[in-house]
Amino acid sequence: MNSVISATTNGVYGARVRQSKRDQFLETADGCLTYAYERFEEGAYDEAMEYAYRAALRTAGAVCSDSPVIQKRKRLPRSAWKKLALTGKGGERWANVFESFSRERGRVASGIEHMPPADRVAQLLEQAEQFYLEALPAGNGVAA
Repeated sequence: MNSVISATTNGVYGARVRQSKRDQFLETADGCLTYAYERFEEGAYDEAMEYAYRAALRTAGAVCSDSPVIQKRKRLPRSAWKKLALTGKGGERWANVFESFSRERGRVASGIEHMPPADRVAQLLEQAEQFYLEALPAGNGVAA
């Protein structure tokens, strides 16, 4: 497809619109959630936990990428959950939810624990999906 360059608007017509960081994070989170549910249905609870946790991390990245508080701060915490907590009451609530899964996920990822309990993984999946839905532009907003 040929691109037409306008002399009056300095724009290129026919060029693709670039996705925002927020949209990129949310798209990745959606893929992780889908895969997590597939793995859960197959009984691979360790992989389901990993991908549900990744979905929550990507959703946190989406929320943080639009946060004026995060953009203004010079020194940010290294933890994604601590950054998320800075975005507001909703972010703080979700950060607490996912921090509780962090250690368990680490034990599973490192092979210390081989198979997490199905009910715990289902709980993480449910929380990650709810967080994702709230973070979508049509949702009620996490940082509000």
